[in-house]
Formats: sequence, structure tokens, C-alpha cells
Amino acid sequence: MKTHLHFTFGPVQSFVAQARRTRDLYAGSLLLSHLAMAAMRSISGGRIILPDFNALSAAETQSHHATAPNRFVAEFDSEDAATAAGRAAADALSKAWRKIADAVWSRYLEKTATLGNGTAEIWQRQCEHFWNVSWVVGPAEATDLLDRRKNWQTHWPPAEGGDHCALMHQWQELSGYIRSQQRQEQDQFWIKVRERVQEMTHSKLDLEEGERLCAIAFIKRLWKLDTKGWPSTVTVAALPWILKIKSASPEVQTLAADYAERVKDEPGALVGSADRIQALKTFPEDLKTFAKLSGNFLNRTALGNADDTALEPSTNRCSVLEELRKLETATDARAGSFYAVLLMDGDSMGKLIGRHGPQKVTGALTRFASAVPGVIAEHDGVTIYAGGDDLLALLPLDRALDAAVAAHRLYLEAFGGDIPATVSAAVLFAHCHCTFSRVLASAHQLLDDVAKDKTGRDALAIRVLKPGGLACEWSAPFTRFMEGEPHRFAPLVRDFNAGKLSASLLYNLRERFASLTTDESAARLQREQLLKLFTAEALIGKRDREDFARLRTEMETTMGQLLDVSEIVKRNPETKKPMPTGAFSFNGPRLIKFLALDGKEGAE
Repeated sequence: MKTHLHFTFGPVQSFVAQARRTRDLYAGSLLLSHLAMAAMRSISGGRIILPDFNALSAAETQSHHATAPNRFVAEFDSEDAATAAGRAAADALSKAWRKIADAVWSRYLEKTATLGNGTAEIWQRQCEHFWNVSWVVGPAEATDLLDRRKNWQTHWPPAEGGDHCALMHQWQELSGYIRSQQRQEQDQFWIKVRERVQEMTHSKLDLEEGERLCAIAFIKRLWKLDTKGWPSTVTVAALPWILKIKSASPEVQTLAADYAERVKDEPGALVGSADRIQALKTFPEDLKTFAKLSGNFLNRTALGNADDTALEPSTNRCSVLEELRKLETATDARAGSFYAVLLMDGDSMGKLIGRHGPQKVTGALTRFASAVPGVIAEHDGVTIYAGGDDLLALLPLDRALDAAVAAHRLYLEAFGGDIPATVSAAVLFAHCHCTFSRVLASAHQLLDDVAKDKTGRDALAIRVLKPGGLACEWSAPFTRFMEGEPHRFAPLVRDFNAGKLSASLLYNLRERFASLTTDESAARLQREQLLKLFTAEALIGKRDREDFARLRTEMETTMGQLLDVSEIVKRNPETKKPMPTGAFSFNGPRLIKFLALDGKEGAE
């Protein structure tokens, strides 16, 4: 009888999400993938059946993003062999982690640890007790063993006292001092550590002032990996404007080149974003420097804030802002402040494997994971993680929804017509001033609670997150969202930009009819009645026009499309088809306005 080993480790979501910058997110994802591969390489006497280990091994040296999931299934001829492999995998993961931790310690902390109050002990305790490794052995037909094992809590991290980490708040920071009592000693410790880091990395960004970290966050920030060219969220938000300049007139391109020349020697002005974002690699030769500018020097809000963007003491900030304003005027546009996080996760994967077998499912997931980074790159985005049925990517605002559609289609194509696989997704539009950990936590909640649970899986959930909180949220089954080309929101965004819809019209519709569409205690109107009311509102002041009959027909079409994105639709659990609820919400119209205005500050 075949025996299966089910292996996993964590925490995953919190480890990745506790990130201050995109490089933290990237480093955390890559570190998890590295440890997972170490555990899988230890398997002997059996074979890994999920995921495709050979494909992961080939991709590991070629991909710039994380590819290995934090769990695997291996098959053996006996229970004893599977048990021995489980112990070996746990040991291999621990050794790989210890090797990384020891390297970071000796390189950055060994010479300064004596300045701390028990720094070595804190480091040892946190490194030893962070990872929760779980594995279980059982018959091949028992596919839910690992999920059952997770309900048995055996991992209890130690209590953490003292001041806590700026990045991972549940862990003590490494100096060991209490700031309210030993501020001077704590500051002196981190000054020396920061000096050591700058000496070794030649960068002031690897450990900034005020970043007092625990062992786990310190390792995540400083373990050996290539973070060159990793774009910031401000850079991703600025991409639509950057690419507009790429195709602008020679006069505008000259202004852009001159601006880049003006600021290129400022601290942190030039980054290697062009190394990661495909669209930036093909800029004209005289705009190569402009394509490498940090988004902080393209976003006027970030540039105007000394805390966000440092300049040389001799530089006149107002003068630099004026040069940026000239470029904005010449393009009649400016850099936005919103970027998109795209999360995707396969639905009911355990049931799918149970019904169709791990071999077929693994092959399909391998095809998806190997191809989806190319889809993200075609939409000017960067892939952070693509492994199995999971995807995490950053995209510019104007390409995110199209990318979600393309990735969804690719997922279904990877499975073909034989396996009825579905996938859910979340697109979170976030303002650059929102803390990154908050953004990632919100994106995961949007995927799990809204797309999967509330809407019924095979669904897309969209949210706009501003510094002040949630601005709007919309969700629907994918088949509903993808009716139209390339999706339901696209023609309405075009109508808004063409003047058929306006901010004032959407506001008036919401003010006049919100109680009729969203108040469950009120008598719900039939769609036909709402269509007449919406159309009448849109035609106020236009009845004297000679082309009124044509205008009314066009407006009825537009209002019908507006109602399509306003009606709350869920997935019927029995028929698996979209199920209109008869209730309406104005979150759809809010999202239309946001997308049409490109999320520009002060406009949306």
C-alpha cells in the first residue's frame, strides 16, 4: 500500500505580509521558497508528487521570483520510509534556516552584539522558535490529513518582553533595552549596527533610522539576495505616466531627459526598476536615465516631503518641484499615487486532487505557474510569487484588471476541459501612503472573506484602500465580471472619459436612489424601473437637443451597463452560475470613477 507524507511549515501569510517596503515582501517570499526547496531536496526513498519538484528545481535558477509552495506531498512504499523522510525534511529546513541566520549574524551583528542587553540570547531564542513545521503520514487516499493535523496545536512561540520590532510587532527588538528607561543605550546599539550594515552593503536603505528589528525581520531584510531593480510602490504607481512619456513627442522626451539629468545625483534617485519591469527595458537611449528614476522623484507629493525623499543639502526642493511641474504640464498628466496588488488562489484544491489525482493537477499547476509571470510582465507588472495555484504580483493601476482577466483565462487553459478547476482573485488598489503590511493583510482578507466566502469562489473581489480607510469594494463571479471586452468596467470607464458619464451624475444617482437600491427594508424596485429612473436623471437638461432620441438610446445602454456593475451578484453553490440578488450597490459606480481618474490624488 502506498503511503503519503504531507509536509508544511509556517507562518507564511504573516511572515510575508509584515513588510515595510516591496523589497521586504520580495525577500520574505523568496526566503520561504528557499526553505521549502531545502525540505523537498532531502526526500529520498520516495518521490514528490505535489508540486512538480523537477520543474521547481529548473525554475529556481532562472526565476527572479519565489516559486516553491510551503507544503508538499511525497509518496513512499512504506510508512517507515515516509516517517523517516518527514523527520529528514524537518531537519533539512532547520539546517537551511540556521545557515542563513548564522551568516547574517556573523556578517552584521557579531561585532556589535556586546553593546546590546542579551542580544545573542534574543537572537538564539527567536531563530530557534520561529518556524512551525508540521508533517503527517497516512494512506494515499486520505488527502485531508494535513488539514486535520493543523487543528492540533503543538507550536507555542516563547513570550517576548521588552520593546518590540518595528516590522514584526510580536517579537522583541534585538538591543534588549527598554526605550523608556535606556533610550541612550538602545540608540547607541542601533547606531553601531546601522553603521556596520552601511559598511557592508554600501546602502543607507537596508537599515534606516528608527528601524529597530527582531532577529526574524533582520534576517529577512539582510540575507543574501539580489534586490537590485526591485521597484517601490511609488514607482509602480507612476508607471502609467512614465510609459506615456515613452511615447510622447520629442519635445516632451527632451524635458524628461533634462529632468532626469537634473536629479540623477540626488540620494536614491536612480534605481534599477528597469531590470524588473519589462516595459522599462525598451526606453529610447536618451531616456534610459529617466526610466531608472525612483518613483519618489516622479510623484510630486513624495518629492515635496523631505521625510519621503531626501535631497542634497545644496538642492533647492522648490526648484526641483518646478521642473517636475513643467513635465506634468507638457504631458497634461502626472504620476498617480495608487498601485495594485493582485492575489490569486485556486479553489477547493484538496477536493480537486482527491477527484482527479495529484499527477493531473500537478501538471496543470506547473503549466500555470511557469506561464503566469509572462502574463504579468505583459501587463507592466512584477511577479513576487508564482507557485502552484498561488499568485502574488504588483501592477500599475491601469493594467491590473486586464491582468486579472488574462491570469484567470490562463489558469483555466492550464487545466483544459477535463478538470473543472476554478480560481479566485483579489485586486487591491492601494495608496502609496498606506503601510505595506496593512495593504497585504487587506488583500488577503479580500481574497479569503470576500471573493471566496462571500461571493462563492470562482470570483474576483476589488477594493480601493486609501490612507483614511476603505473607499469602495466590489465583487462578482469571474464569468459575470468578464462579460464584455475585456471586462464589464472597461466600456463604462471609456464612457466616463468620453463625457457620457460624469462625477456629478454618479453623485446625483447615489444621492437620489441610494435608499431605494441598498436599504433591505425598503421595497426593492425592479431593474426596469431603476433603468428608467437612472436614464431620466442622466437626461436632465438635454431634452431640447435635436439628437435627443439618439442620446436617449445611448444613455439607456450606458445606464444598463451601470446597473450591471451595481447589482450584487454571487455564485450559486449548486448550479455554479452567477446569481443576481436583486439588490444594488453604488460601489460599482464609485470604482468606475476611480479607474477613469487613474486614482489621482485630489481627483477621485
